Order: sequence, then C-alpha cells, then structure tokens
Amino acid sequence: GPSAMEPETLEACINKATNPLNKDLDWDGINAFCEQLNKELEGPPLATRLLAHKIQSPQEWEAIQALTVLESCMKSCGKRFHDEVGKFRFLNELIKVVSPKVGLLLVPW
Repeated sequence: GPSAMEPETLEACINKATNPLNKDLDWDGINAFCEQLNKELEGPPLATRLLAHKIQSPQEWEAIQALTVLESCMKSCGKRFHDEVGKFRFLNELIKVVSPKVGLLLVPW
C-alpha cells in the first residue's frame, strides 16, 4: 500500500470520508479531502464529480457522509470549487435544501 509519505489521492480521501463502515462522520477524512482538492490543479472538477457520484449512492449513510463533505467543502474551499459545483444543477438544488446558508454562496444560474 502507499507509504505514509505518499500524498493521498482525492479518490482515497473521498473513500475514507464516505466509507459506509464509518461509525461516525470522519472529520479528519473530510478535512483531508477539502485540503487535497485545493492542492491539485484538477482538484475542484474532480472533487465535484467524485462527490456527485457518492451523493447518489444507494447506501444512505454513504450519501449522507458525501453531503457533509460537500457542505464542508462549500464552506472552506473557495471560488474554484464553488464554480465547479455550480455546473451541477442537482448539486445546487441539494445544497439549497440541505444547507440554505451555504447555498447563498452559489451564484444563481
């Protein structure tokens, strides 16, 4: 497996943060995902696609965790991430429902 020095991929981060076997929300994993997406050039678009996929998981707990990740990223990841999320209409709709405060960060289309 990857050594401790090896950088985490976004995929690894999201899988950890949304693992259906998690007993509770994994805030370390969620924060790691947010940090990682800001480090990578293609981070925001990739992160948004990964989140969109997880949020549609048939496993409710996985989907709920993914929504929490999305909400955290909206609060802490800045404009590049907001712009990407803005391209996914269903994510916009979800954010308005789940987190009206966060929804205000999105520019209406």
